[in-house]
Amino acid sequence: MITFIIPSIGRKTLEESIQSIKNQTCEDWKIIIIFDGIQSTITETNTKITILESHKQGEGTNSAGAVRNFGMQRVDTEWVAFLDDDDIISPNYIETFNKEIEEHPQIDVLIFRMSFYNDLNIVLPKLETDNFYQNEVGISFVIKTEIFNNGLKFIPSCIEDFNYLQNLKENKYIIMISPYTRYIVRGYIDLDIFSKINEKLGNRVILNN
Repeated sequence: MITFIIPSIGRKTLEESIQSIKNQTCEDWKIIIIFDGIQSTITETNTKITILESHKQGEGTNSAGAVRNFGMQRVDTEWVAFLDDDDIISPNYIETFNKEIEEHPQIDVLIFRMSFYNDLNIVLPKLETDNFYQNEVGISFVIKTEIFNNGLKFIPSCIEDFNYLQNLKENKYIIMISPYTRYIVRGYIDLDIFSKINEKLGNRVILNN
């Protein structure tokens, strides 16, 4: 079971982000949506979706990490993933994740590759990579919830995703970069797009194994 943390500033694209999770081929998911400094802009009756409102956690590019920390305090599943309110995930995100951890049960962190809706030629981490690098990795990862419970939290900054992964690596957690692209930045639900990103396969990289 995965809980998705979605910080939101009320973008209209939030509905697409939520729907991309509802469209999963596997139903073992929950969602925690945190409205950052604003009142909720949506109504949900699905009991798998929790809506929270918080005081403003930060400003500009420095706010998402703090909001994620706030939401992660409510997670009660083994794994936690992240989704921005203007991004979407592929319908087989969880299905692929389940297969990956079944085949590689030692891992603590799984990084899916991400692509950009307006330019599918951009894939991060790069397909040929041997590691993750600053400005070449994003929030398209899943971690064991116990990592957060052990005290490793986001430190808000303009490179907070990279820094969080770097801290995980330095703390000797086992990190795997999956060959698969399953996260779309600034995307809209489009079956043709999903088909195209499923074709993009990169190196499998395991760190601290």
